Amino acid sequence: MKRLLLILLVLLTVGAFAQSERTTDFGGIVSAEGEVALGGPWGLSVEEELRFDHNFTQFDRWLNSVGVDYTCLHNRMNIGLTGDYIRRHNDRGYYENRGRLGLQVTYTEEYRRFKFQVRSKALATFFDERTGEHRVNPRIYWRNRFKVTYQPMNSRWKYALSTELFWLTNDPKKGGVDNLRTVLSVDYRLSRRHYISAFARVDNELGVKAPVDLFYIGLTFKAKY
Repeated sequence: MKRLLLILLVLLTVGAFAQSERTTDFGGIVSAEGEVALGGPWGLSVEEELRFDHNFTQFDRWLNSVGVDYTCLHNRMNIGLTGDYIRRHNDRGYYENRGRLGLQVTYTEEYRRFKFQVRSKALATFFDERTGEHRVNPRIYWRNRFKVTYQPMNSRWKYALSTELFWLTNDPKKGGVDNLRTVLSVDYRLSRRHYISAFARVDNELGVKAPVDLFYIGLTFKAKY
């Protein structure tokens, strides 16, 4: 059954890529992330992100995020709640404020030097109606990601590959899976608590009339306390 579902997913993805002409764009992301242990299974996280697109010529998004999470099942499962403030350039040509709430569940298994992770995440984005009407408000996505991480023994380096599907759940005109994201990253441990991550990301739009393949390169500074 699992093999059949995988084959169907591949066929649907290939069909979506083949049915329409695609355009390409390039962008960049710089961000900083912090994690703080609150004691016991509880943790706090913060993130700041700047994103550029249109071949690196346009400032697309500024993200501020704060979250709290709870770890259980012998550190295998993590449940998190996030709140985001977003200042983003929209399709109408101006910047607007957005708020976003997220709920996610992550399950992790380890085998030797490999770590396998599955994450299911629900995101509700709220738009500012004072700057224009929106057909759907809030816009709710259900995102599912599979990630594999490898770290050699006694090494400062860590390598990861992930793929994620975006499912728009509450838009009657554009509902369904509309984006496939693939990320390849390399992390380097600077010290006991500080890391730097370089990554390449591809966002492939699916099921739309004028799909865009958006390629990002990015750099993230991470701190854990």
